[in-house]
Amino acid sequence: MPILEAPKVTKWPFLLGDLLLVAIAGFLILTTSWPLSRWEIAAVVTCFIIGAWLAVLPFLREHAAAVKLWEQSNLADAAGQLDRLVTLVNQVSATTGEWQSIQESATKTHRAAEELTQKMGTEARAFADFLQRSDAQEKGAMRLEIDKLRRGEGETLQVIVHLQDHIYALFLAGIRAGQSQLVQQLGQFRAACLDTVRRIGLVAHEARPGDDFDGKIHQTPDGQEPPPGTRIEGTIACGYTYQGQAVRRILVAIATAETTTTSIPSALPGQLPGLESVEGGATD
Repeated sequence: MPILEAPKVTKWPFLLGDLLLVAIAGFLILTTSWPLSRWEIAAVVTCFIIGAWLAVLPFLREHAAAVKLWEQSNLADAAGQLDRLVTLVNQVSATTGEWQSIQESATKTHRAAEELTQKMGTEARAFADFLQRSDAQEKGAMRLEIDKLRRGEGETLQVIVHLQDHIYALFLAGIRAGQSQLVQQLGQFRAACLDTVRRIGLVAHEARPGDDFDGKIHQTPDGQEPPPGTRIEGTIACGYTYQGQAVRRILVAIATAETTTTSIPSALPGQLPGLESVEGGATD
């Protein structure tokens, strides 16, 4: 912005008028007789006052013009600053509006995130419940299948044990018949059958004649335990273990004074004591 200067006032006319008035006042003082009258003193004083005023007047006008110019310059600066302030206010208002828009967008985003989090939590809980129910159903189905397998395994063991009892009874019948070839063939057949069931973990056990009776591994046909020191006459039916667990104790005949080793009763498999823990043995 260019620097403005106040217009210069021509001073010589004012100074000339001042000199004339001073000269008139001097002329009056020099030409009149003393003492001066009141009118002469008033005229001289008036000339001096008017002359002084004329001498000062151009400087007063220059000062007034400079003051007005300074005021106008400051007013222009103030107007420019006011314009800048208005522009700044507009910018602040626009920025405030943008911040409000951003805040609204952030609030909407926050709400959407909260809703999404709640939905995800709900879906996660529902999925966990579904997994839990599915797991419970699968476990129930597996337990049912395991129970079926256990019952089937126990029934299978019972059938195999009964077959082995029939084979052993047939083998004892051959021994009592006294036919060596028949006994040999039956023995081979029984050995093959025992070897076959041994592969699935079912092992047959026999008691030797003359051994002491042990209630943990032996039992009598009537289920009564003889007194300690009782000798075993022979095996009526084999005992069995399945995968190391007892299935049935050995059914033995007790030796007495009237019995001999050739008088072992030939109990039929259907008349033997029931299996012990057959189903329990299948579970392990």
